[in-house]
Amino acid sequence: MSTGVPPQGLSVPWGILRGVRKFRSAQQRDGCAVGCPHGRADDGRLPWSTDGVYGGWGGHEHHGTDADSDRRPVVFAHGNQRDACDWEPHAEFFLERGYTGNDLWAITFREGTPTHESMAEQLDAFVGEIREHTGADAVDVVGHSLAVTGLRYWLATRGRFEWVDTFVGLAGANHGTVLSTWCVETGLQRGPYGSNRFLRADYDEIPDHPLASLNTDETPGDIDYYTIRGTDDTIFWRCHDSPVLDGATNLALETDHDGVRADLRAIERIFEWVSGTHPYNVQHQVAAPK
Repeated sequence: MSTGVPPQGLSVPWGILRGVRKFRSAQQRDGCAVGCPHGRADDGRLPWSTDGVYGGWGGHEHHGTDADSDRRPVVFAHGNQRDACDWEPHAEFFLERGYTGNDLWAITFREGTPTHESMAEQLDAFVGEIREHTGADAVDVVGHSLAVTGLRYWLATRGRFEWVDTFVGLAGANHGTVLSTWCVETGLQRGPYGSNRFLRADYDEIPDHPLASLNTDETPGDIDYYTIRGTDDTIFWRCHDSPVLDGATNLALETDHDGVRADLRAIERIFEWVSGTHPYNVQHQVAAPK
């Protein structure tokens, strides 16, 4: 079921208006929150050429570690108007607990606001390269915001369920948002608002809507699904349970939209879910690579 419709006489919270300003600011930095010098399709931090299809980082040479590992690779995917730099704190946390560089990968989508089809195309190429480079049959995927439905769309449209063991969705609009519906109704569908049509909350009232198709089975395949949502996330104004997936382990944290990704409590849970071990188990207390 959809999570709501845009109310009449809409009064938009200040948090949403701040989010609009953040989008505009992110566009000026090409979607990089830290303003790094890497372009969106820069493959200089990857051990293969992407031919300008996507960018990102990963591999033992990038992280300065040994190549050998017996762990499943972890693939991080960013949200709207962001890039792979969002996941550098996660890489540091994982490296300090026994992961090596060939275990940790993050994609930068070619577009600041990619379509779901574009995300599926780029994810298929990225994960395919990781599997070939590492020899792993399956990976764990962690997505934030727009990438959550992007990862789900990739799995469903490419039939890659056997490629993924664990799925972690952080603040994903799995059942759309009231704000997206309102944006479509008022003509905000370009640039950083390009995903609004896909993520509108009244998707189940529209014939053949792709989000309705995704939600016929919210946790398909032999995959362990987890989600985190923030209790103070203004993106999910009037639709707070949108990130919840039927059949998943669903967690709520007292934080906002970015906190669901960046808060230490979230990073700890992500590590626990993908590694199957407690993040402060003494066996993980190894020095990070210098």
